[in-house]
Amino acid sequence: MMLKPCQLIENLKLFKNPSKYALNSVWPPNRRSAVLILLFIGNRGELRVLLTTRSRKLRSFAGQVSLPGGKADSIEETFDMVARREAMEEIGLPMDPVVLQDKFNMKIDKVSSELPCYMSRTLLSVKPVVYFLYNNDNDGAEKYNTPLNVINFFGILNPGETSSLFSIPINDLIHDKLKQHLGVASKELTPPEYLTKNSLGMKWGGLKWIVKHFHYPTDNHKDVTWLNHMEDLSASSSGSDGETIEAIKSVRYRDVWGLTAKMLTDVAMIGNNIDFSDARSLGHEELIQGLHDLGHQFQPEGRSEWEQGLINDKPGVTYSDVLPTEFIQVLKKHSLSF
Repeated sequence: MMLKPCQLIENLKLFKNPSKYALNSVWPPNRRSAVLILLFIGNRGELRVLLTTRSRKLRSFAGQVSLPGGKADSIEETFDMVARREAMEEIGLPMDPVVLQDKFNMKIDKVSSELPCYMSRTLLSVKPVVYFLYNNDNDGAEKYNTPLNVINFFGILNPGETSSLFSIPINDLIHDKLKQHLGVASKELTPPEYLTKNSLGMKWGGLKWIVKHFHYPTDNHKDVTWLNHMEDLSASSSGSDGETIEAIKSVRYRDVWGLTAKMLTDVAMIGNNIDFSDARSLGHEELIQGLHDLGHQFQPEGRSEWEQGLINDKPGVTYSDVLPTEFIQVLKKHSLSF
């Protein structure tokens, strides 16, 4: 039976990170970042997540789809402090609950900070935190059933960091798994909003990684109207949010992929109470801990020569250079994915 948004949220609240690693080993000082997974109810009662397109002016991941977030300013900042501060700077989400309520008629609830840490291609440890946004006058159980009504939106794009905002249903990321999970009840499933999707294998550091891509139309009539009305700053810059490809009849699209897709897939799996085939495929804490504790990487003084080589895909640079053989063998036994 298809779970309702209230049940998805409850499962996320109940989730506990199975990892027992020390915080400084999986979220090392000076390598810390966090992202905000902001959920809300869409026009058809579906649970959606807010996404951004990064400015083309940024040095890393320019023009790519992302979650609001960024690096910690100090080791004193918590996961939530980093994610909320970055969301304020990038998309204008107020940190002050009074401002959010009085000016925008909205409230925000923390759902979970129990998701594990993930490793970015730039060798930062990324901690996702999950929040739920709803209207001030739907403070009871109705907040999980009522579409977010936005008359005055807080969204203000920082042109140096964010070029556009859009949203997708969280269940889109695991549509095929849900069909298998529900069996005959899969008729309940709403068709996903993406145009196409694919999974690609790649080698990085001598290990195989699976990278998922979900292609969403830039002009998505199923998205909430208050986001469609947001100015798209990328329109004035060179290039586009997505390349035109023949397979989807030259429709411009946004590519939800890599680490963003990985984190949202894990959130959807947890929310729908679907077991992971391999518990180690959730997050990247085993790899981060190994690199920090065994490989002596992720050090506060800066990136090592090996790290710089890995980031730049320098030929011959592999995880085997810094990690014990037995640890590499363990990594090879389970799926690594972005």
